[in-house]
Amino acid sequence: MKNILIIFIVAVSVLYPQNITVDNNKDFEKALSFYNSKKYDDALNLFKKIASRTEKNTKNTASAFFVTKILVEQKKYSEAEKLSIDFLSKYPQSKYADEIKNLLIKTYVDKEDYLRAFESCLTFIESSNSIVFKNETKYTTEKIAYGNLRSSEIEHYISIDKYASLKPFLLLLTGKLYLAEGENSDAIKKFDEITSVHITSDEYVEALNLKKTQSVTQTNTGYPIVGILLSLTDENERVIESAKEILEGIKFAFHEYNSEHSEKVGIIVSDIQRDKTKISEATNNFIENSDVRCIIGPVFSDDVRDALNEIDRSNIILISPTATDDDLISLSENFYQANPSLTARGKIFAQYLYYVENKRNVAVLNSIEGYSPLLAASFSQEFERLGGKIAAKETYKNKNFSLTEQMTRISSVSNSLEGIYAPISDGSDANAILSQMVQSGLNLEIYGNQDWFLGKGFESSPELSNNLTFDSDYFIDFNDAAFKQFSTSFKKTAGMEINRNILYGYDTAKYILTVIRNIDPTRKNIKYKIESGINVTGFHNNISFDLDRTNKFINIVRFNNGVFELVDKFRAGK
Repeated sequence: MKNILIIFIVAVSVLYPQNITVDNNKDFEKALSFYNSKKYDDALNLFKKIASRTEKNTKNTASAFFVTKILVEQKKYSEAEKLSIDFLSKYPQSKYADEIKNLLIKTYVDKEDYLRAFESCLTFIESSNSIVFKNETKYTTEKIAYGNLRSSEIEHYISIDKYASLKPFLLLLTGKLYLAEGENSDAIKKFDEITSVHITSDEYVEALNLKKTQSVTQTNTGYPIVGILLSLTDENERVIESAKEILEGIKFAFHEYNSEHSEKVGIIVSDIQRDKTKISEATNNFIENSDVRCIIGPVFSDDVRDALNEIDRSNIILISPTATDDDLISLSENFYQANPSLTARGKIFAQYLYYVENKRNVAVLNSIEGYSPLLAASFSQEFERLGGKIAAKETYKNKNFSLTEQMTRISSVSNSLEGIYAPISDGSDANAILSQMVQSGLNLEIYGNQDWFLGKGFESSPELSNNLTFDSDYFIDFNDAAFKQFSTSFKKTAGMEINRNILYGYDTAKYILTVIRNIDPTRKNIKYKIESGINVTGFHNNISFDLDRTNKFINIVRFNNGVFELVDKFRAGK
């Protein structure tokens, strides 16, 4: 009897593992059937059960793969990421390891975590022994980089020891992104490094061809390049944030353009460091390079003045996004102000009041300091030229909180007045003007300049505040659908929030790219097209020139119940 019992136990122990294997196979086929029928929840539950069985289970890694695959399809990314990393830790040699790696990359891409997806690709390429997987993942890596990452982000990985074996690939990819961003000279440097140092690499032939193509394009076909002349740092090499932000806007405009057009336009950036010698050298380098068709920058009026000493002896145009000094356009017929000069602003606003608001009789109140007198003078001259009348002209000192005498004299002619033009150069003057008008019983329309953005005391004079209209060289409509889309795209690409400096650069670059498009972009043709009066819509302001060479557009802004609203982007006439 004991012998029979022993035989029975042995038989059971032999047969039981086979039954487990059969059950796993059957369950796997059933789970696979659920998956193919798109019954993902049923498939997921069954695959999870199979994956959790460890004894004599040949289907656990396959089931774990399908669990991860279903979670990705169901957009349960956190769980999918955790399981993928766990799988690669437990089963690094599994035949499903490469599939899991691809799922992990897809998880990051779907989450728009492109940098992490890119880094995962590099790690997987570097560690894989499969030539097929390496090549496929390199292709995936490029797809992730294009449109989602910038050259500066990729370049960071070139010097990391962990990815030393991928240096030729990273050099090539960085160079391609430089081309897409229009920075051709930087691209060629990357290709040069591959063709001189990494001769046996897989990337050698492609780098050589790209290098030859760019050389032919630049020397034989006149590939258009725009020179960027900016003081990105000062003489002590401290970063100038405003200029850096303007450059980011410029770069993004070229990135957008080159992504959408087959005919590319390049840029060359020169940091002139607020230094006259550097300004002279960089400007002359641009002038002597026939492929450089025009120049954007500088942003500071004194830098522009130094650049114009060289520009005036050439046939290349220079357009500054921000310089506003009034005498700059008189220094060279090749200079254009995208940001209207102060004299131009007073003149343009006078035209707006006369032609759009139909005003014929106004008073002028300005301080005797800052740029307030200049605005008042240019406004008055143009308003009277058009046929309007300045019924009263009054002045005051900044931060003088007693304007009783001035308001008394204006009040004496108030019956004929249709408004007061009050350009300020100190935001604190706004409160004094509003307060004194209330005390004097002057309920008139108030017109001014963009320093009213900085004004205080609106809430204490609501009846007058809602009468306030002024001009500004910028206005950002954060609720505009096109701006929201642009802002999202810029942040995803540049990793920065939009501000006015970025828009100064972006809109100026967009203007130049619009001018260059659909013409033979010689230096003369660019100048002719600019002076033809072409209008280009911008986010901070529109841009258009004529023979006067200062932007004809200003924003008209109104204060309405606590909110600044854009009334119009007004284009001046002659």
